[in-house]
Amino acid sequence: MTLAPRPSAVLVLDFDGTLCIGDDPVLFYAEEIQRRHDAARGLVDHTREFFAGVRDIPDAPDGYHAVATLATAAGVPSSVLGEGYLASRRRLDEGEGETNPPDGVAELLTQVRHLGVQVVLVTNAPAVGAQSWIERQGLGLLIDRLWPDAGKPAAMPGILEELAASLTDPGRLASVGDVWINDVEPAVRRGSAGFFIDRFGRGDGPCTAAAPTFEELAPAIASWAREHLGADEAAS
Repeated sequence: MTLAPRPSAVLVLDFDGTLCIGDDPVLFYAEEIQRRHDAARGLVDHTREFFAGVRDIPDAPDGYHAVATLATAAGVPSSVLGEGYLASRRRLDEGEGETNPPDGVAELLTQVRHLGVQVVLVTNAPAVGAQSWIERQGLGLLIDRLWPDAGKPAAMPGILEELAASLTDPGRLASVGDVWINDVEPAVRRGSAGFFIDRFGRGDGPCTAAAPTFEELAPAIASWAREHLGADEAAS
């Protein structure tokens, strides 16, 4: 995956919960923590309850935050959380679990790339797990760059500025993700587009468009690309 030096527009995608759909990786995280520390007894069941909507964790925007919040509250040290997370990513890397990309995502990425959009995957996850998953799903040729270990949300403004350095206006960058503060807020704040996958109906803040699933956001993302690059294609 390589990023061309002067993109016309950039579409930033999150990985877990955005491009990679399925709860198994989060459940692996809970399982690996539970396996390592007695205080985490019941963590997997509690995580399933969170996904089912019967356990409320107000400060958790996604499953990973839910697991970390529950484990920390139970007294599990951060070192065990880190070990469990890396073990869960190795399981994803080995192909374990039921996950899939959103329906139609390959067609959407093909369409926007034809218009001149470059697709960059920016994730807090390590490359282990993400890179192999992308290749297994046949998406490698549709993603121009993988940016792992991103350090969102703190590092996201700087990442977006770097990716947008050669763009002619802020509107030619868009970011898509399921954690508003990580993926959407930094884009909207700089005047770019932010598309929020609001799976849990949190309504966290302003965005260009929001929907419970990537599939429901796809038309708005395609419209963004056509709006900003359709004239370029017609003039070429």
